[in-house]
Amino acid sequence: MSSEAEPENESRPEKGAKYRAGRRKRTGWRRVFNWKVFGFTALGMFLLGAGAVGVAFAMIDVPDPNDFSTSETSIVYWDDGETELGRFSAENREIVGIEEIPQTLQQAVVAAEDRSFYDNSGFSVTGMARAGWDALRGSSGGGGGSTITQQYVKNYYLTQDRSYTRKLRELVISVKIDQDVDKDQILADYLNTIWFGRGTYGVQTASRAYFGADVADLDLAQSAALAAILRSPTRYDPTLGPENAERFAQRFQYVLDGMVATGAIDEATAAATVAPEVLPEQQVNRYGGPNGYLLMMVRDELMALGYDEQEIETGGLRVTSTFNAAAQTAAIRAIDEERPTEDADGVRIGLASVRPGDGAVVAVYGGADAVAQSYNDAVDAIPQAGSTVKPFVLAAALENGYSLRSRFWGNSPFDPPELGPPVNNQGNQDYGRNVTLERSMERSINTAFVDLALEMGPDKVADSLIRAGFPDDEQVQANLNPRLAIGIGGVSALNMANSYATLASQGMHADTYTVRSVVDRDGAVAFEHESAPERVFEEDVTSDVTYSLTETVDNGTAEVAQDLDRPVAAKTGTHDDLTAWFSGYTPQLATSVVYFRGDGTESLDGVGGMQSFSGGAYPGRTWTAYMEGALDGQPEEEFPEPANIRAENGNDGGDERPDRPNRPDNDDEDEDDNGERGDENGERPADEDGGGPGGDENGEGPGGDEAGAEPGTEQPGGEETGGAEPGTEWGGDESGATESGTDAGGEETGGTEAGTDAGTDTGDTSGDTGTDTGAESGAESGAETGTDSGAESGTPDPDSRGSQAAVLLLGAGALTVGGLSRRRR
Repeated sequence: MSSEAEPENESRPEKGAKYRAGRRKRTGWRRVFNWKVFGFTALGMFLLGAGAVGVAFAMIDVPDPNDFSTSETSIVYWDDGETELGRFSAENREIVGIEEIPQTLQQAVVAAEDRSFYDNSGFSVTGMARAGWDALRGSSGGGGGSTITQQYVKNYYLTQDRSYTRKLRELVISVKIDQDVDKDQILADYLNTIWFGRGTYGVQTASRAYFGADVADLDLAQSAALAAILRSPTRYDPTLGPENAERFAQRFQYVLDGMVATGAIDEATAAATVAPEVLPEQQVNRYGGPNGYLLMMVRDELMALGYDEQEIETGGLRVTSTFNAAAQTAAIRAIDEERPTEDADGVRIGLASVRPGDGAVVAVYGGADAVAQSYNDAVDAIPQAGSTVKPFVLAAALENGYSLRSRFWGNSPFDPPELGPPVNNQGNQDYGRNVTLERSMERSINTAFVDLALEMGPDKVADSLIRAGFPDDEQVQANLNPRLAIGIGGVSALNMANSYATLASQGMHADTYTVRSVVDRDGAVAFEHESAPERVFEEDVTSDVTYSLTETVDNGTAEVAQDLDRPVAAKTGTHDDLTAWFSGYTPQLATSVVYFRGDGTESLDGVGGMQSFSGGAYPGRTWTAYMEGALDGQPEEEFPEPANIRAENGNDGGDERPDRPNRPDNDDEDEDDNGERGDENGERPADEDGGGPGGDENGEGPGGDEAGAEPGTEQPGGEETGGAEPGTEWGGDESGATESGTDAGGEETGGTEAGTDAGTDTGDTSGDTGTDTGAESGAESGAETGTDSGAESGTPDPDSRGSQAAVLLLGAGALTVGGLSRRRR
């Protein structure tokens, strides 16, 4: 045992120090990273992430759907409200409910895009992992990482940008949506918004584009094909090339396999399912062809009703138009078949058809293609109206004291000093010094209508035109002179048709319209048109105008319309050689057709091989062919009987017009009075009892005077003797008793003036004769007899039947010597 003592101040080493001295020091990255640091860092990041997600959930609300997602095509229908005419759309989308989407399509899309759709919470971790792995491998066969809910949220609520902020919002909103919205509703909204290529959005328009069928009618194979194309239409549309077809076949099989995996179908069904035929894309411009003009008119009217561009393009409106599919087809066919081909470069045709009393536009032809030419030849063009305005001049005359028997200057030229440059008839043809308004309408005699307007006042003509349907614009006001009566102002075919519709509806005018009703996307009626026709002419006025226009068809320039084989009233019109019109109506439909060249300032002469291009030729044939098709299956309707308005101003069919200053001399012996047309005997058609236009039982109406007695009493033996006034008026066409009296019998022996002079000499005696013969002639043979026996009865002193017979023989001799030719009715 040692006795050596330990040093007093020596200390023992500490245990902790000894431990540290024995351990190797960490170097490099190990000095920074260890499991404790990693654990705490991971925990911190998790807590931070959870906090961020919590903040995001708290701050990010589900927004309103974006404008794109709610955009829906507006569809325009024909007047039946069922057959589609066309559509307006920013995106071609038609929204349908989940009940209209077949189960096979729902199952195919789930199998192709998100097989865990009904189980996930709006996002899929495995799906995102799979998408990442596919991206690393360069494969895209397994589908994307987004769920159907995420794709729906992106399309329905957000934008297509690729920022992290958008992805975070997409994830948060997807979870929230999945909690609040039924899965079927999410799937329906997704299928209504997704892009399917070919300019289509949603399964309904895609189904029509690829298979020509409504989505509700798709079978299993078509459903799987549509789900396959959905992935990337430009890559999987099999009609776009062999590579696409190969990719489509692989994707189609992938969809079927997915449907087996999800239990939607069994393996046997999948094996038996063959890819369907996919229709090639049809590039259709919505405004292409003649019907594009109809859509343009509907669009313009919707905007006039207060709808803006966005509502029209994306509002999902259902618009019923006034256009009739059969009538529009008839219009296109008539123009294609009847238009001239020889020397027809630059020839343009406008056609418009309107329903009388309502204003509904039934058909419009504005050109061959609204894309190639947006200018509508039936609406935008305002060619010179020509003689188609004359019915409204006649209406003004009937309102202002004139009648169909009133007489005006019919020879060419008409050149009173106050008129300015003279007015000529077509071809400078003469029709007589004193020609009736009815005859003037039949033969479209310019000089007579200008004479009328000069006497009546052009302001009354303008007022009549505007009330009928002509726009009150510079075309009327700038031409406020007597030449307005022969159509020197311009008007569109649509306004012309509506003006004639006013006559067809017996004086009731209604503004034109093309939109009958509008239903919004919720199925509520947003607009419904209510016509409010206004009386602008009295019925007796329009019935006489209509009667004169039926005579124009039966015996005048509009005879081509006889081929329609039903009651029709019509009028031709030309303006120099620049425009050619044919306008007319039945009680059910009014239509106007106009031909012009270029901008309406180029001559039509030579077109179709015609030296002079007239309204009764190509325009008339076009009008008749159209009306035949448009009225097919509709019953014939009769026009009202003529009212036979009597003149109140002294100009009511006497052999001479009342003295009017500054008019051509009535006593010019070189001029004839070509009276009105009659039949072979100079008679007007009469009712079975002798009434109506041919004269009533007493010789009244256009066929005789008021019993033949009143004129004889008022002017014994003179101009009115024995029904001379109606007899002269209605007794002939380019002939008649008066003319024959002039040509053969001489001014003093067989004609009107002879009757006047002799009547003055015989006094009451010839007046009595006028009573006897006028009444008899009105009942038995109408106007011609009145002319031959009544008007000429003033020549001898007809105290006996023998003298009356002598007068008749003289009249017959005058007809024979004059070589007079009368047209048959």
